[in-house]
Amino acid sequence: MHDEGRNLLHSIPMKSFLASLSLLLCATLVSAADFDWKTRFPEGLVDQAGKAVDIATLKNKTVAVYCSAHWCPPCRTFTPQLVKFANDHKDKLAVVFISSDEDAERMFAYMKETKMPWPAVPFKSAGGRAIKKEQGVSGIPTLLVYGKDGQLLTKNGRDLDGLEKLLGK
Repeated sequence: MHDEGRNLLHSIPMKSFLASLSLLLCATLVSAADFDWKTRFPEGLVDQAGKAVDIATLKNKTVAVYCSAHWCPPCRTFTPQLVKFANDHKDKLAVVFISSDEDAERMFAYMKETKMPWPAVPFKSAGGRAIKKEQGVSGIPTLLVYGKDGQLLTKNGRDLDGLEKLLGK
């Protein structure tokens, strides 16, 4: 009888521990799926007209951060390809534009001209600068791809075949 009592006491803390571990794992999974993009884009997002875009549009999607500018010939070549790709994968992919244009007017003109279906960070925003610095972006066009959990998947998102494979996961 004495041994049965001891085994019962040992099993209660183990059940408690397993229950706690299970809750912790569930919380971790929920927080990864509910990544708050506001931490990356604290000033929010804007559309082609400069109007605020709800950051929730990024939720549960792979997010590609597109660093580009109108004055950049390789950017003007790549942007139409990215527009088509983004439109074809809008259920899984969200794109956010970080402009390297000279001013906000040129940024918005570039967005309209190329029919970018995605929002941008406000011109010269701290969030945009922080991402470029954090990832060592030194040239454009650059397409940084983040998972639904906010973690960087690749700095080589311009490889659209590779990006398509990432989206398939």
